[in-house]
Amino acid sequence: MKNLVGTATLALVFIVSDWLVGTRPALAIPVFANGQGGVACGLCHTAVPHLNSYGRYVLMVNFSRGFNKHLQMMQNRSLPVALEVTANASNPPVPMLPGIYSGLVQFLSGGFIGPKVSYFASIPVASGGFPADSIDQLWAAYNGFSHGNGSLQIGKFPTPIFAPWTSQSLSLSGYGPARLQVGLNGSTLADNRWGASYTQVGRSGLIGNVSYVGGSGPIERAFHTAGEGVAWTGSVQYLSPEARWSGGIAGLTGSYPLPSGAKDRYAREAALVSYSGDRYELMAMGIAGRDNNPNDGASPSASSHGVSLETIYSPLSWMHVDLRYEHTNDGLGSSTVNYVTDAAFNLRPNIVLTVENVASLGKTPMMSYQVLWAGPWYRDRFPPGTVPNATPMSMPTPTSTIADAAAIANGRSIFFIGKDMSGERIRTATPSRYYQSCAVCHNPDGAGGVQLADGAVSANIGPHAHMLDQMAPMGAMKGKMTPWTVALLERAISTGLDENGEKLNPVMPRWKMSQRDLHDISLYVFTQLH
Repeated sequence: MKNLVGTATLALVFIVSDWLVGTRPALAIPVFANGQGGVACGLCHTAVPHLNSYGRYVLMVNFSRGFNKHLQMMQNRSLPVALEVTANASNPPVPMLPGIYSGLVQFLSGGFIGPKVSYFASIPVASGGFPADSIDQLWAAYNGFSHGNGSLQIGKFPTPIFAPWTSQSLSLSGYGPARLQVGLNGSTLADNRWGASYTQVGRSGLIGNVSYVGGSGPIERAFHTAGEGVAWTGSVQYLSPEARWSGGIAGLTGSYPLPSGAKDRYAREAALVSYSGDRYELMAMGIAGRDNNPNDGASPSASSHGVSLETIYSPLSWMHVDLRYEHTNDGLGSSTVNYVTDAAFNLRPNIVLTVENVASLGKTPMMSYQVLWAGPWYRDRFPPGTVPNATPMSMPTPTSTIADAAAIANGRSIFFIGKDMSGERIRTATPSRYYQSCAVCHNPDGAGGVQLADGAVSANIGPHAHMLDQMAPMGAMKGKMTPWTVALLERAISTGLDENGEKLNPVMPRWKMSQRDLHDISLYVFTQLH
């Protein structure tokens, strides 16, 4: 659309005006994080759209885990759609585009149709510089197989080979190995393709996936696969949000139709490993492939390969730096080495400015810029009845008062992302063990039941469950039925003693945080989890 730049400019003027006049700070896009009671975008993202380990896990299991389904459906009943606008510039201009400016306007929708059915839609209404078929997603998943551990996804989705890492990239140019094209074969690992995919969640963070994918065209050509071919994929990944290490191995085999009517039968194998620190992430990805007829008889079979080494460092909560080295070789004499540097600045939680430099051997460096806005966004948007009367910490009496919204918001942030509202990460008494957040182990609704290290299973931490706590069976046998209070929750979180004074399982961390944060997380658990 020729008028896209003007559309994006007007939208950005509105956004900046909205920001400058001081409307309420944003915490969450409604179809996702606001559906969890308004959690911070840091629950799933390092810097939008880049996913952290929690977000990758949620995406890999088709939203079937990591979200409070019932709260999501209730919260999104009236507003299940969000808008995203980007304005882009590049210097020198990107080849085959009309100028140095481009952008995108698209609608996003996602969540749950029912407790066992999740969906996602990403529909562009105007684009320039981004092929529509690389943005389009439209899928639904039934998550009720294998006692809730199996998910069948149907529609258009990212090719499920490391999709949680490569489909949501901080970098504007994406990953070279995932975009590697060999000869006339236009199928890459970075495509969004129509098909069906089955995901099985196993024990100890292991996740298996098998899929059959066809064309990558937009919705109006959903069942038209001619010119794009078909492929089978399979992967085994270790992807646990409470672990620092993640990664996996994957493969793809398929056929690509060539102009003469012949086919290029091809295969790709890939491996990936990543490590997450408190302020940084390291990732290494490698791919090897073989095409038996890459140029329709004009050249022999080719063996391709690529590698990507990346680190993302967050010196400040609102700034993220991405450094990446990548090398690709298509086996036909084309070898590319790129040094990619990105800096992402969260001007507001829903406004991200990204600056990228791509330096390639023998080429002029490419500078790219993007302003991304996603919304509408809300803060402290609670469904009716989710902020009940709370018992004050210092007054274990029948007297009640309305829970302080600021304390609830701070406690909710700690529960979901392991950081308070100022961005300070909470620590444990055993720093060698890594915990992403309370929600990772206890689930967003506090229901627990997650398999943990040492054979432990996370507890149900809702207040009613605590009235019959089974973590201290000896105390229960003695007939002790001490009611939980905010003060007793503070003691349990910081010292590992339950309401009866019995020791909790050692897998439960002994958290170290300020008195305010300790009170706020305890208040959140006591008043918000049912």
